Amino acid sequence: MISKTNIKPLIVATMAALAILAGGCSSADPGGSPPEPTNNPGAADAHTESGEHDESMGRTLYVTKGCAACHGENAEGSSIAPALPGHNEEMVKKQVRNPRFQMPAFAVSQISDEELDEIAEYISGLEGQEHLHMESADLTAAVEMHHWMALESLKVDDPEETAHHVSHIVELLGPGDHKTTMQNILSELEKGGDTHGPEHDIEEMLAGSGSPELTLIQLHLKQALNALDAGDLSDTEHHVAHARDTGDDSTSASLAEVLKLLEMENNHGAEHEIQELLGAEDHID
Repeated sequence: MISKTNIKPLIVATMAALAILAGGCSSADPGGSPPEPTNNPGAADAHTESGEHDESMGRTLYVTKGCAACHGENAEGSSIAPALPGHNEEMVKKQVRNPRFQMPAFAVSQISDEELDEIAEYISGLEGQEHLHMESADLTAAVEMHHWMALESLKVDDPEETAHHVSHIVELLGPGDHKTTMQNILSELEKGGDTHGPEHDIEEMLAGSGSPELTLIQLHLKQALNALDAGDLSDTEHHVAHARDTGDDSTSASLAEVLKLLEMENNHGAEHEIQELLGAEDHID
């Protein structure tokens, strides 16, 4: 078992150990192009003529669009990607369009919105399979992976999935403050209370222990960029505001300007400023 004092994976090493969060179709070539879809003209129309959901179409698209190549023929998981039962539709869609870690993004030209709806509905309806995740042989990387997945689950308002990942963290950690904190978070989630507190506690554990190279400010800024890329301006502002409140006077002033740019809907300018701050990470405490 590992303790708080020896949780020291680099963020890059963790990303390399993961074949991704929730969803869709992973690639056997990490960071490369998505798997080539199977040639199946019959799968092109994701809906029946009546417009109703065709249960078999979701599975057909799951296979022909390349998802099965990494996640298994029946979404049972493989050596390079996790099993998918337990992930809801929103998590799947976010991961396919704006993936975290190694999984390549799938554009609308590769998987249409209608096809993605079918695939996401198929995955969210999977039952009777054990909820598994491929654990890295490096336990520190596995712990960090579950921190990230817990945060992503909270972002799509799925506290049950969050609790699932937090419980994995508790199982993997040895005795110490980190484990105690995660046990308290798990207890809060199981009570069904406000998730705002658990979200920030998980972020602090990830920044303070999971990746020593990643400060809490950087963690918020990276999440802000991810939210901005996904078009979620509310979540972008949320993370920028928290980074502002955490930083020194100079950093806080810069982030106040980022918030103004977001208010003016100058998303490109805001993105550039956030990237500049992350590039000057030696000056972010």
